[in-house]
Amino acid sequence: MQDKRYIICGNASANGISEDPKRDLRLRLSGKDGHGNITLRIEDIHSKMFRNVPTQFHDLLELATYVYSADQAIKRGADDVDSFGDGWRRDMHFVVPVRNLDFWRKPEVLDTLRSTLGFLSDDNYQFDFVPLDQDHTIQEYLEFNDAQQMFGLPEQVVMFSGGLDSLAGAIEEVLTQKRRVVLVTHKSTPKLNNRHRNMETLLAAKAGDNAPHHIGVRVHKTKGLNHEYTQRSRSFLYMSIGATIAKMLGLKSVRFYENGVISLNLPVCAQVAGGRATRTTHPRVMKGFQDIISLVAGEPFTIENPFIWKTKADVVEVITKAGCADLIAHSMTCTHTWEMTNEHTHCGGCSQCIDRRFAVVAAKADQYDPAAHYKIDVFTQSRDKGDDKIMAAAYLERANQVKSLTDVSQFLASYAEVNRVFRYLDGSTAQSAQRVFDLYKRHAAEVTGALDELLLRNRAAIRERSLPGDCLLRTVYESGSVISVPAVASAEKRPDNIFRKRGGVWEASFLGRNVILLQGVDKGAEYINLLLAYPERETSVFEIVCGCALGAVGPATNTGLEHDDIEEGFQVTSGAPLGDAGVVADRTAVNQYRGRYQELVTEKAEAEEEGDHERLEEILIEMAQLAAALTGAVGKGGKLRKVADKRKNVRDAFRNAVNRAITYIGKYDKALAEHLKDSIKHGNEAVYRPEIAVAWAVRPVTNE
Repeated sequence: MQDKRYIICGNASANGISEDPKRDLRLRLSGKDGHGNITLRIEDIHSKMFRNVPTQFHDLLELATYVYSADQAIKRGADDVDSFGDGWRRDMHFVVPVRNLDFWRKPEVLDTLRSTLGFLSDDNYQFDFVPLDQDHTIQEYLEFNDAQQMFGLPEQVVMFSGGLDSLAGAIEEVLTQKRRVVLVTHKSTPKLNNRHRNMETLLAAKAGDNAPHHIGVRVHKTKGLNHEYTQRSRSFLYMSIGATIAKMLGLKSVRFYENGVISLNLPVCAQVAGGRATRTTHPRVMKGFQDIISLVAGEPFTIENPFIWKTKADVVEVITKAGCADLIAHSMTCTHTWEMTNEHTHCGGCSQCIDRRFAVVAAKADQYDPAAHYKIDVFTQSRDKGDDKIMAAAYLERANQVKSLTDVSQFLASYAEVNRVFRYLDGSTAQSAQRVFDLYKRHAAEVTGALDELLLRNRAAIRERSLPGDCLLRTVYESGSVISVPAVASAEKRPDNIFRKRGGVWEASFLGRNVILLQGVDKGAEYINLLLAYPERETSVFEIVCGCALGAVGPATNTGLEHDDIEEGFQVTSGAPLGDAGVVADRTAVNQYRGRYQELVTEKAEAEEEGDHERLEEILIEMAQLAAALTGAVGKGGKLRKVADKRKNVRDAFRNAVNRAITYIGKYDKALAEHLKDSIKHGNEAVYRPEIAVAWAVRPVTNE
């Protein structure tokens, strides 16, 4: 994490607060005198509306503007994926003057702000709220348009970014449900103004008398405050403005529209981990936003995402079924807005562009999304950047992996980070897990189906090799796999030897060669990871198996779920139990196993130190029984069954899992496979003992 940065807001004093005045960032919102370095404008507000805004919402607007501006002004310290956990994260300490000091200093308010924003942007936030000594009235931020009719009786405030998902949401509200809505748009760049106006005009023409009203929001910053492009806190500003407008209109809810695959945010690959991966509508963020606004409003307030169970292709079908396919070409999905030109409105390389192109093909609507609008065609053109190549390849690989899974336990074992979502979804944990699995299975089928369609359309060009050799279609066709591709740009520094988990995928590289992604061999990969982490250390096979299954094998490997993430009555091991890709056990049993495992480890060490071979034999037998129980041999009440000596079964399963992983690796990197085969020894004890010492990067890269 970067060193702490202080953001002094408004006229707040830095005396006694600042650690390094040269590193402080001073942010001021412009009042009537215009002497600030940030300008907030909410356009087309009727003058009668602002009278209904409590001062706490006024504070919220200013706070959200300061957070968003600091997000852009303070650059992340590292741009390579291997540094996500270090210089990538920022430590930001805000000093903010407010009107309602007692409210903002409440522990509940502070904790909700810190946890929600921290998860949203992958940074650390601290807030010191101080008394406001120079007030700005809220109308200074509003641009009135009383020539426009009052909004009548709107039923809903909908956030409208101009992307495919928000366009589908507006169409669903206005045309399908015939609801009266107000669309709120954050105008992040003037480049999008004409496109937004075109969509407004086209949507109004189709809606007739039920045309939605639009409110635009602009935040202008002086030139020196634009350094960082990720801008993950933008949705906090966006939501705060939407909620304030809803309060002006006497409403108690705001709706975002974004498909569930993007909302749930399983990393496509390493390049979209951490703060780079959008969390705008992640269920945890939505719940945090809802809690913040309910506190500010002093009454229950709802933040909704009606598209949480839709894929991107489902979203496109909402548009086409409503007779609005012609609006697709006017929507803007690309995250790289700085690359946008009149000719190329999309870059074609970012994860959002890739997802959009696959979705329109899957929904049979790509004729409405001209390929000429993309700087790089997702399917048929060469990709210059290594990051872009791995982005597209890993996107497909995840679809292939998910499509091959047969049940929800396999899915949860492969993508342990999804477990954080369940507590924020409606229904029981088991029901939510099944719905998430079904969502990703449908998405995987859409992606692979779209790829099959593109391969068919371009079969002659593939056969004739007239397409670039590194385009996505030829990569898939000629390699038979998207596994082995450059994982990082050539300028990016990474360790020569890697064997670790990144999100839900195991990755490996040996002697600086290309990174390979491992599919379907998670058990063996986890065991190998642990052995590489502790070279020359002989460890009981039974201890490894139990430790992996219980997430208790130490910091080097994937340690699985935190205790607070385990819902009552439902727990999925993050490791590699012997029977299948995942074991579902009741919480009581798992806690019993974990406690007994720790006792056995201590007793084993004592028996070894004392030379008590008889006791050591008993401990190994019980560890084997514990390993068997973790794969399904659980008796009534979560107790271990009285089973026979399972040591041979455990040893065989361990050896087979490791050998399967090595065999898989050999398909793509024979040198690495041979090294592992020669260096890993296993019987009752397993050890990684290379002839020449090799330094491995084994710590997981997680999406916290």
